[in-house]
Amino acid sequence: MVTYTDAEMLNWQRYQVLARIYRTIETVLFFFILAWFSGAVVGIVFPHPPSDQIVPDNPLARALWFPIYGLVLMLSVRSLPQTIRSVAFTPLIILCVMWMGLSYIWSELPAVTFRRSIALMMGTVLGFVIAARYDWGQLVQRVAFVFVLLAIITLLMGILQPGKAIMQDIHAGAWRGPWVEKNYLGGNMAKGLAAAMCAYAMRPDRWWFWIPGGLLCFALVILSTSKTALMAALLAIILFLAIRVFRRFPILRIPVMYFSVMGVTLFSLAILVFPEEAFGLIGKDPTLTGRTDIWVLLIESIKEKLTLGYGYGAYWQEELGPSFAVRNALEWGVPTAHNGWMEIALSGGLVIVVLFGIHYVVTMLFAINRLGRGGIESYWAIIWMFLFFFFSMSESTILAQNDLTWAIFVATSAKLWAFEQPYWRDRRRVPLYMTNRYGQEYR
Repeated sequence: MVTYTDAEMLNWQRYQVLARIYRTIETVLFFFILAWFSGAVVGIVFPHPPSDQIVPDNPLARALWFPIYGLVLMLSVRSLPQTIRSVAFTPLIILCVMWMGLSYIWSELPAVTFRRSIALMMGTVLGFVIAARYDWGQLVQRVAFVFVLLAIITLLMGILQPGKAIMQDIHAGAWRGPWVEKNYLGGNMAKGLAAAMCAYAMRPDRWWFWIPGGLLCFALVILSTSKTALMAALLAIILFLAIRVFRRFPILRIPVMYFSVMGVTLFSLAILVFPEEAFGLIGKDPTLTGRTDIWVLLIESIKEKLTLGYGYGAYWQEELGPSFAVRNALEWGVPTAHNGWMEIALSGGLVIVVLFGIHYVVTMLFAINRLGRGGIESYWAIIWMFLFFFFSMSESTILAQNDLTWAIFVATSAKLWAFEQPYWRDRRRVPLYMTNRYGQEYR
């Protein structure tokens, strides 16, 4: 039997204390970085511009990102081999980021493309670091905690600073919290609701935190008055219940699939045949609050540089640049395409749309495969992939620089492509390729 001296035991105890302190500091830093990438910290520090104006480029706010990038790189060193492994398993994301960087060569504004490509790269690195550092349970728990924390901050701002947290001019009375506009609050809280539900599925013993946190997120979605966010929140709830039925009651799988397909088909037909009535049910007009007017004009811009685009982040920067015709026709300062797929087409052309489209389809198939072979992480993988696509149809979330949604998408994709071990509460964890289609380990 091995015996240890008092000095060796003391050293071991000191090591354990230092390791615990380091893990605590690392966790706090991750929480802070994720909150910063959500845009909430910048929104708290800097005043909101008027809601009908484009957010100005603040040099100080831009400079504050450099320490955050330093923290991301510092944390990546802690798990460098695992991070490199995550990168190696997701080549299409790397190709997409590299293509955006290469667009510097033909960009309308090379300086802007270079700067934003660096920001995109750092957000992507953050996603790979999260995937490398945490397993499925730790990832979901931490992401959910950040969203619930942001929800609590929003609630406190609404009580203590209603003039800042609640919109006073356009959309008067709608909550926006620390963000510029109500749709940002609604979108983040819908994602927070999804994260809280998945965190509860993984750790039901923490119901006392995740259930109230999810309810608070849903309440803030309603207070934001964002119809898109409300639809996303309802979609997340429906998907959560459907996945639960698939996992717990196999006999009901076929009826659930049948009614789901029929529901989507009927709603799609209703939009095509009776667009005004169908959108009226959800409080929207057929133009999706003017988005379709923007898209019609952007299609013409995309056709002009179909293959390569205008360069990453370059299309919207100059008042008299490529976007002048769109803004002049619509008579207001359109800030983005309000569609992720059109946004990347403007930045990188048809090439980037095809590259990312292939990556997304394969990632979605990996996520759905988890439903039969994976563990509790299937809730998160499927719900997040669907929500990402849903929001990409009305927001510029794909390959977005300094964006939390993109970083989480990268982390989730990296785990799916690397066939990360399924997450079980009460079962031995084994690699996905060692399980059969019933989620049972091969012997």
